[in-house]
Amino acid sequence: MAEETDSNSAKKRRIIHWNPDAGRAQESRRWTWKRILLWSVGGFFGLLFAAAIVIRGIKLVLGPDVFSPKVEAVAGTPSVENASSAFISRAKAEQMHELASKSLRELRRVPVDHPMQLQQMVLMEKSLNEGEALLGNHDFAKAFAVFESLKKDTDAFSNNVKIKGEAKQGYDKILLRIKDLELARSLAPGALEAAFESAGTGRQLLNDGNFTGAKKAFDEGEAQLKKAEQLLADYVRENLLNGQRALTKGEKEEARKAFQSALEKSPGNEVATQGLKRAENIDRVYALLQQGDKLEKEARYSEAAESYKKAFTLDAFSAAAQEGQSRAARLEKETKFAAAKSAADAAVKAKDWNKAITEYQAALKVYPQKTDVQAALKSARESAHKDAVQKALAKAFEYEKAYQWREARDAYNETLELEPDMAEAREGYTRAGTVIRALLQYERYIEAAEVLANKAEFQAAIRRFNEAMAVKPSYLVNSDRVQQLHALLMAQNKPVDVTFKSDGNTWVSIQSFRAPEKFETLQIKMLPGDYAVIGRRKGYRDVTMMLQVRNGTTPPAVTVTCSVASDR
Repeated sequence: MAEETDSNSAKKRRIIHWNPDAGRAQESRRWTWKRILLWSVGGFFGLLFAAAIVIRGIKLVLGPDVFSPKVEAVAGTPSVENASSAFISRAKAEQMHELASKSLRELRRVPVDHPMQLQQMVLMEKSLNEGEALLGNHDFAKAFAVFESLKKDTDAFSNNVKIKGEAKQGYDKILLRIKDLELARSLAPGALEAAFESAGTGRQLLNDGNFTGAKKAFDEGEAQLKKAEQLLADYVRENLLNGQRALTKGEKEEARKAFQSALEKSPGNEVATQGLKRAENIDRVYALLQQGDKLEKEARYSEAAESYKKAFTLDAFSAAAQEGQSRAARLEKETKFAAAKSAADAAVKAKDWNKAITEYQAALKVYPQKTDVQAALKSARESAHKDAVQKALAKAFEYEKAYQWREARDAYNETLELEPDMAEAREGYTRAGTVIRALLQYERYIEAAEVLANKAEFQAAIRRFNEAMAVKPSYLVNSDRVQQLHALLMAQNKPVDVTFKSDGNTWVSIQSFRAPEKFETLQIKMLPGDYAVIGRRKGYRDVTMMLQVRNGTTPPAVTVTCSVASDR
């Protein structure tokens, strides 16, 4: 019945699981003997592994001997790094044994030349043997203490040996130093005595083999000597400073006294020797320095430089004289430069280029590297050139307007010398030259006309006069002289009636004017001038006469007859 009920109920409500293996999983979680055994063994080994890791970490942090049994410290044994520990490990004792043995081996190679050193070596060898015996008996704490003490002894012995050489030289050195510093005895009372006492103590310690103690004693003596040396140096330096101050003030005697005191405590001191030499003329040097300073304040730099120069001649080590001379010379240069520059700038404003150039050149003589002055000089020269060209050209124009051709040509030539490519000046020069040549030709023609007129060669003179008029410039007005010549030539240019008479048998000719002919009476129109009249007849002598024909006067009748028989 129940089964039926269950089957019915199962039919009514069906349950579906999401994990089909859920039932089997529960069965697998059950403990078995095998599983229990495996977990037990694995847990045991896991605990051991974890313990090993923890112990290893503690040893790394607190040291490898953290878990070693502690031994109580033996009364009287030296302290160690872990002195509070009651036991010393074997490793530490063996480590200290190695260090002490090594130090002793190194010392065995050092030559021992003193009884005390030999005794110390014997004691150290004994300590080594004792420590090794304790180490063999496993008494590590006592062995460690013995080896540690031995290591300290070897270190002290080694240090003593190292300073042995210095200690041996210290005695002789300190005695020599005492002798050298004898001059400081009065300046450092007791210092030399204390140093000498330290030298004796050091000598005794040296004989006893205590080289370290000897070195310390010698060092104490050296400290006393350094104190005396410092006092001596201070005394010398103070006197040198006093001497220098006295030189600065021109105090001759005070300077000599100070430098002499310095030399007494420092013989051969170069500064003191030099100071004494300077003190001989310091009064004169000081006076010259004061004079130079006064002149410098009055801006008389050249004179000031001369005063400083004289002072420097007397005292070649005077920095004040040297600096004063340099300063005064520099101020003089600066003053000259400033004056020349100012004058040049003023000349530029006034367009006085020549003065500007001169002043700029003077400024550059003082400071040749001044680029601004160089540029100003270049500009002034360019302006001066341009101005000179314009002035020369304007002058040429003025001369040309006044018909002063020679002056105009010279002015044009001056312009061309300044500006060779200037077309206007070239044209003017050519024009002026042409007019000058025309004037010269004109003068030559007029002079030639005057000469011919004076010779009564009026026609030739007229021809020359006409040639002169042809070349005469249009602006030129005839002078009185030329006008008179012109009037004369015009007056003598009209023909004059001249009557000639002959015997009808004589051939009459006028040279260069009329061919020979026979006549008894003949009237001829002749231009004024001088003529040669020639008469010829066969068997008679020739007749030659000069005839002057002038306008304004009627010449008498001219009779030409050959009446004298020839001798042939």
